[in-house]
Amino acid sequence: MNFELKVKDISVETFILVGELKEGKILHTLKKFIKENKDENLSYKTHVKGHFTGFNKLNLNEDFLNFIMLIKNDIKVICKNNFFVKEAWGNICNNNEEVTEHNHEGTSAFCGILYLTEGGPGTFFKDYNLTIEEKIGRYILFHPLLYHSVKKIEKNLERITIAFNMEKLSSWDDVTQLKLHEI
Repeated sequence: MNFELKVKDISVETFILVGELKEGKILHTLKKFIKENKDENLSYKTHVKGHFTGFNKLNLNEDFLNFIMLIKNDIKVICKNNFFVKEAWGNICNNNEEVTEHNHEGTSAFCGILYLTEGGPGTFFKDYNLTIEEKIGRYILFHPLLYHSVKKIEKNLERITIAFNMEKLSSWDDVTQLKLHEI
């Protein structure tokens, strides 16, 4: 078999958008849901060295979907395509727990984090040399290729977040199988 392979690095424009949601009821309900749905069989087995709900636990959660609708104007700044929830999950980290450095390569639209507590070490984005301070209701929308982590928590606190990956909706996708968000 004969073939020719050409390889070239191509730079990609990335983004980090930080916003805040003041909708206290949704935030409280989501926090409660995560605390009640952590899966000890999955905890400590991903980059989250703490408690974990499972990657798809919040995909169809009504409060999570309402959160996405509430921030749709911010989403339009970074994503012009329609999209669907690929994965949405809850994390709980306590003293001596952390989130190791990783990215979300393979996600085609954008990723996000919603903070449901505050006072933690923040999320560090290596490529920007930037730490986002944790505040209840603050959210981050970011490019899937950005490496990020959370330092080991060195105080007695409970850090609760929702992380999510959004996938671009292609014109050939079977929309009857997906929970869609038209923005």
